[in-house]
Amino acid sequence: MKIGFLFISAAVGALAAMPAQAQTSEAAPPAGQTAADDAASSTDAAYGEILVTAQRRSESVQNVPIAISAFNAEMVEGSGSTNITSLNGLAPNVVLQTQGLVANVPMISIRGMSTADPDPNADPKVSTIIDGVYIPFVSSTMLDLFDVERVEVLKGPQGVLFGKNNLAGTLNVITARPTDDFGAEARLTIGSFGLRQFRGKVNTGNFADGALSAKVAVNFRDYDGYSRNVITGNRLNGSNVKSVRGAIAYDAGGAFDTTIVADWLKQETTGPAPHVLDNGDPNWDLLPDEVKTDVRKSAMLFDPIANTETYGGSWTSNLDVGYGTITSVLGYRHLTYLTRGDFDGLITPAPQLDVTRNFKGESKSGELRYVSPSGEPVDFVVGLYYQTDKWSQFNTVLATPTTTTLAQLHQDTESYAMFALVNAHPVEGLTLSLGGRYSHDRKKYDIATQVFVNGNQASSFASSLEASWAEFTPRLTAEYRFSPAVMVYANYSQGYKAGGYNSRGTIPENVGPYNPERVNAFEVGAKTDLFDRLLRLNVAGFVNNYRDLQSSVTKMGAVRAENITTNVAAAKIYGFEVESLLRPMDGLTIGANVAYLHARYTDFCAVTNGVFTNGAPEVGL
Repeated sequence: MKIGFLFISAAVGALAAMPAQAQTSEAAPPAGQTAADDAASSTDAAYGEILVTAQRRSESVQNVPIAISAFNAEMVEGSGSTNITSLNGLAPNVVLQTQGLVANVPMISIRGMSTADPDPNADPKVSTIIDGVYIPFVSSTMLDLFDVERVEVLKGPQGVLFGKNNLAGTLNVITARPTDDFGAEARLTIGSFGLRQFRGKVNTGNFADGALSAKVAVNFRDYDGYSRNVITGNRLNGSNVKSVRGAIAYDAGGAFDTTIVADWLKQETTGPAPHVLDNGDPNWDLLPDEVKTDVRKSAMLFDPIANTETYGGSWTSNLDVGYGTITSVLGYRHLTYLTRGDFDGLITPAPQLDVTRNFKGESKSGELRYVSPSGEPVDFVVGLYYQTDKWSQFNTVLATPTTTTLAQLHQDTESYAMFALVNAHPVEGLTLSLGGRYSHDRKKYDIATQVFVNGNQASSFASSLEASWAEFTPRLTAEYRFSPAVMVYANYSQGYKAGGYNSRGTIPENVGPYNPERVNAFEVGAKTDLFDRLLRLNVAGFVNNYRDLQSSVTKMGAVRAENITTNVAAAKIYGFEVESLLRPMDGLTIGANVAYLHARYTDFCAVTNGVFTNGAPEVGL
């Protein structure tokens, strides 16, 4: 695999100078932030600086020695966002798109590495964190971006501080917190193809002698869709979204503060609308002529759907113990969805790869960490992490007019980790960091499948499987600050994604397990604010070496070819990124980004002899 491309994006807009996390004299600083940090952040606020928590303490994005793109509330709103894919193109070497075959499933790619499998046992290679809580199910990450404080895109493995399945990067989303003052806001959007959206929020301001504050935000969106199914006559790629988020914060000005955030979302989507290219299949000729040339028209005997409901929240508490801060984050997520899709885009034969998934799952997590004060010769973060999830799914695959596959799937996952990051400042301007995380993952997997041909059972099997994996992922960083406006850095880190099982296997040898995937990552870069902060110029170069790469191959199953995941290869991905911001006047920001990416396989480390989709032998490498 060799891929090279040059990606250039530019955006011009009038952005308000309000920072994403401005500090006031009344507001307590975030966990781990000292008075000196607070003073520095006040200076940054004058330039609309974004404060991030990529290293578990609040600091300017320019002070973090990794490549990170951050978007505050104004930037998110300015992108015309409806969901997380609206930010696509704003960060170099980051792709945020829909999966394509199943609605409500995003395809998040950072530096050429992504996962787009809709099944829940395919752990994502880019981890998504919402208010400090890891989201294990990819269908829960198609976020509607309403009432968001900021979005941080951390590039490269973040296995030390963000941990679980963090192979390519992290999408860290922080929703807006209650404000000190009473206020309300409402926004109404009307657009083409029947777009109607209402977003509103109400802040109570401080009450109970100033110790409590609360807020409620709602989002309602209807969209008819821009595609049409010429068979049923209905529109596709439309959606109906209802979501509510509430938050309550306690802060009496003492050593302890706590915030609870809870949310609920229900989304009903029609689509996606497949557009099939002529690949030589004679059945393509049987499609209506109008769908062969118009990408907004599809021909299907039914309208694909994806109906999702999810709810959960986070409970974050901070305790100032005099020398540092102890933080706990408890999280819970619940998800149900029903999807039905047409995976071949043809109407003859019918049915052909008509797939229905019925899913229910929940996740619980807890993190406890200690952050020492900054400004000392040595500062550090240490913590413990625990997460468990369980889910069940029933799959129905109408593979051909005569073949039907049924699968009942269930999985219990348990993960725990210990992590630490130590920063030493031996001389002025120099910071040396050493960190590591020990992770342990265990999966119990139950699968029962049946294959029917012409209504008669042709095969069946059931298995109860269990496997566990453990890994230590280190990080080493050297950072030197020539001045407050110029910093250079170099770091080495490792990432790890746990092994797993296949949901599509109809014979035992196709189920797995497959082994973990790992990466060794090298990055060098510079972050600068030049000409009295008139121009910001950040550059980064990287090399990522992957081994035991998890990817799909086609193997023969009980009666048909099926895509399964296994460890197939080693790969090397390298490139560079340049991000620039020009501030010619107050309220105006001009941005331009350039990125280059090159990827290739360096080795095939597994026997991948398989079959083509028609069952003919395919010789592997």
